[in-house]
Amino acid sequence: MRRVGRAVVFAAAAFIASAGAVAPAGAGKFGDVVGATASPGSKISPIGHFYLLDAKPGDSVTQSIRVSNPNDHSVTVTLDAVDAVTGDLTGVQLGRPGSPRALTSRWFVVSSPEITLAPKMARDVPFTLHVPPNATPGQYLAGISASVPLSSDDTKTKQPPAGKAGFSMAVRFQRGIAVEIDVPGPRLANLAVNAVEPTATPDGVSLGVHIANTGNAFAHGTGVVRVADTNTDFSFRIDTFVAHTAIVFPMRWTKTVVPGSHHVEVDLTYEGGRRTSWSGTVVIAGDAQSKLQSALQNLTVRGHGSSGVPVVLIAAALVVVLVAAALVMRRRRRGPCPVNYRTT
Repeated sequence: MRRVGRAVVFAAAAFIASAGAVAPAGAGKFGDVVGATASPGSKISPIGHFYLLDAKPGDSVTQSIRVSNPNDHSVTVTLDAVDAVTGDLTGVQLGRPGSPRALTSRWFVVSSPEITLAPKMARDVPFTLHVPPNATPGQYLAGISASVPLSSDDTKTKQPPAGKAGFSMAVRFQRGIAVEIDVPGPRLANLAVNAVEPTATPDGVSLGVHIANTGNAFAHGTGVVRVADTNTDFSFRIDTFVAHTAIVFPMRWTKTVVPGSHHVEVDLTYEGGRRTSWSGTVVIAGDAQSKLQSALQNLTVRGHGSSGVPVVLIAAALVVVLVAAALVMRRRRRGPCPVNYRTT
């Protein structure tokens, strides 16, 4: 059974917007960056920089994460376990710092949830996995996250002058390392398609494909969505699909609302030739057609209108932030990169 693959940098960002003219350049706030790697002697996967733990129900396993401060000043770092789910486009998505612990992250206890590091200092922080006695066989996934919280001044929204608009943002960087737990016993991925529904977006109408992995192992493969009467034949890659998670996969469909009864076929092939096929009809007529057209019109007007903060401005701001974030992290980081996750 395939596992989670190689690790690359993972950053979480918080954005704060205020209503009314574009905020002046330099209105963004960037938090401090920290390094995070698995401590020497940790149980690491041979195919990537993440923890790979074999554990039976009732077992407790302790590992350590090495956190480093590449900055020229002291920082206080928050360490916590976070859930790992499947992202909307497949692939693993780690929870942000302080996010609710609803899944496998509840199995973890971090010995020191908050540490202070002097400039250029590194410290190994133990964490312990406690597998519930009633855990069933399968592949489980969580993450250990390290980040420096933003100050209250960083997250404070500055109000623009009356009658004008502003846009400010604050970025909190997060380093995380995935932890895969393999509980012995039979394992099998099982992808299911439950529904397909049209949704209005700023780019037109998309199809939301409801996919779930109801099995107890990760799934990897490919998918195809076909809609014959609109000449749609869309192929996509299924990156790591975490067990016991579900997504609504967004597929761009048409630029405008196309009324009628559209026959949709979805084919998924994964894990050694297993296959899931689904077919159904998307009906765009009557009240459903009117609601879709209205939603599409509102999104278009909002995206090109003169009031508020245009969608295109927000998108541009996000691009600037992500580029700036990458540059900042390149300048400041020391040692191996931490993580987002994808398969090899």
